[in-house]
Amino acid sequence: MTAVRATLVLALGLGLQAMGLGVQALGFGLQAVAEARSLVPEAQSLEPEAQSLEPEAQEEPATRGELLRRQREEKSQRLAPPEPSRMERLLLDLENGRLFERLLNPAEGFYPKVGNVTAGSGVALGPGYRRPGLFGGHADFSAFAIGSFERYWVVDARLRLPRLARERVSVDLHAQRYDFPEEDFFGLGRDSRRADHVRYRLQNTTAGATGGVQPWRWLTLGGGLNYLTPRVSTTRDGRRIDALFNDASAPGLRAQPDFVRYEAFAALNYREPRGNPRRGGRYALSVQRFDDASDDRYSFSRVEADLQQYISLLRDRRVLGLHALVSTSDAAPGREVPFYLQRTLGGPDDLRGFRRFRFRDRHMLLLQAEYRWEIFTAVDGAIFYDAGMVAPRLEELNLQDLESDYGIGFRFGTSNGVFLRVEGAFGSTGGKHFIFRFGHVF
Repeated sequence: MTAVRATLVLALGLGLQAMGLGVQALGFGLQAVAEARSLVPEAQSLEPEAQSLEPEAQEEPATRGELLRRQREEKSQRLAPPEPSRMERLLLDLENGRLFERLLNPAEGFYPKVGNVTAGSGVALGPGYRRPGLFGGHADFSAFAIGSFERYWVVDARLRLPRLARERVSVDLHAQRYDFPEEDFFGLGRDSRRADHVRYRLQNTTAGATGGVQPWRWLTLGGGLNYLTPRVSTTRDGRRIDALFNDASAPGLRAQPDFVRYEAFAALNYREPRGNPRRGGRYALSVQRFDDASDDRYSFSRVEADLQQYISLLRDRRVLGLHALVSTSDAAPGREVPFYLQRTLGGPDDLRGFRRFRFRDRHMLLLQAEYRWEIFTAVDGAIFYDAGMVAPRLEELNLQDLESDYGIGFRFGTSNGVFLRVEGAFGSTGGKHFIFRFGHVF
């Protein structure tokens, strides 16, 4: 009897254990069914391509691991690219050139003009206006008037016809008036002294026309005719120019005639992109004739060669830019080249480690090299080296007596152009110089 009772107790225990296992199995089964049902709405939202899977792929998963794997695959198919943040969209607009162009350089209508009148003028502001598509779409009109707190100002108006003869011929009619109240002068030649620094006022009106022919996209041949009325006077501030210089040491100081300027030029340009080059080059040659409209005393001729080369590195993210400029001005015996029309060196666009117009003479040589790299969208870094000299005679230009400087800076802009340069220049006899300049250097 005892043995039978023990056997019944053992059988009852095994039965209860089996029932527990059955309940556990039922729980797992219900959980799997619920998870499978939760996938139905997601499966209905899939694209037609996802709904056209093979019948084998639609079968119930054999294991929980298979179910989780399918869930991950379906989720990955529904992934979308991340939306850019507000700052990222702003930087993309800067990179594509849309923000600056919309605000400061629109296609047409009125816009705020921001820039520099000339080196040393400070930031200049004023209204601008652009009207394209005149005369049946052949002509574009533009005008602006800007001034700075340093009392520099310029007014410019021009009518361009860039789409003549199937866009192979262009004509530019222009007029400009400016007033530069405090121009620096240190004397002529490379031996001019900083202690002789004086200032003068330069006013001028220019009106004329320029035309060009493009037999190919990369080659332009053209010429121009302009009438100039420069006038020099003393300044209200600083040391007056006539207190230290006269007509012998500063030709043209006593009287300034009107000039007729004739020009012929040729330019081979295959830079890309044109506004902020990363590769290619530009090689230009120009010949100018300045005819004194009064007594021919200040008539002279000028020849200039301007060479630019850009070497692309690391898919345009690094650029080596090289620039060479040679300018020669010659006058017949008994004639002079006016000091205010002579080429200069010094300032934010050439010898950046020197004061503006630090050197001035008939003949000039400038060499520049820059290594530029992309820091992030719309901002480039640059290290540069400048060297150059002036001379009264062409044969005195050489590579041994060059003045030089070096520096580092940042460029803000897009492929359409550089809007702003911030640079520091060092290593010259002129000391350290901070540069805040609108536009590219070359």
